[in-house]
Amino acid sequence: MATATQQSYQIIWDHEQRFAKELARRVVEKPRLTVWRVLFPPFLIYHYLKLREYQTDLESFAKGVVRSKILAMESALEETTTGKKDAAYKSVFGAQDPESAPGEIRLRNAQVAEVELLKAHYLKLLRSQGSSYQALIKKTYKSTGEYRRFLTKLAQTEDAVQKEVLHLHQTSATAQAVSRKMRETAKSLRDEEVKAFFG
Repeated sequence: MATATQQSYQIIWDHEQRFAKELARRVVEKPRLTVWRVLFPPFLIYHYLKLREYQTDLESFAKGVVRSKILAMESALEETTTGKKDAAYKSVFGAQDPESAPGEIRLRNAQVAEVELLKAHYLKLLRSQGSSYQALIKKTYKSTGEYRRFLTKLAQTEDAVQKEVLHLHQTSATAQAVSRKMRETAKSLRDEEVKAFFG
């Protein structure tokens, strides 16, 4: 029989996966089926291959979105069940090496800060009880303003990670545009959630 903590964990995990998939669906461009692809079989095969690539891109994108959330959720669950402080997730980002390049240090610190914020959020949710994600949020955050404050902090930590990733690894204009679209879409989805949760 599942404990209340395990049930809350599953509710949170299901929500985060749905959110990531919806974010991916809105950000990743779906190939359009044109009349030429219908009229000429080789183009139809090309379209089919592009659709398969699109599905793979959606899955990869969603996995990337939930990566830090998985680390935070696992750490929060560990602390909730054992009662002991957990910081094992930090090793995923590599050791804190003073000889690392300043940009790598900034990226690691931004990633750790994002997971820390998410973990504090998940710890609160895991200590609440509810039959849905909305119920957990409403018990944890008593008002729209309180929940929005958390979402604003979350967006700021996500932006800090994105900024360092773009600076270090993805410097193209395309990457910048995708990052911007991702941030705008995440904000839009979260605004929709706040309205649905708090009315």
